[in-house]
Amino acid sequence: MIPQVLWKSITNPALICPLPPNTFLPLIAMPKVTTISTNPPVDVKLWEKGRRYFWAYNYPNCSKYGPFKSEKLALLDATNYSSN
Repeated sequence: MIPQVLWKSITNPALICPLPPNTFLPLIAMPKVTTISTNPPVDVKLWEKGRRYFWAYNYPNCSKYGPFKSEKLALLDATNYSSN
């Protein structure tokens, strides 16, 4: 599905046109941030790089852990590591 924007003009006050494709920006995967219910709770971020998954605590200067074969395995490792 192509995102649509509402364009206004003098002749047509509400013409809906699709957004032009942007071929100049690279696709950047944003990390997912989740909270693990430990005592105290911790925030971790998960991301994919080259079909491998990594995780790190969502705090400054924290090391990354991985690679893992799936996002589920990375989250499981983060949960186990945080529970110890």
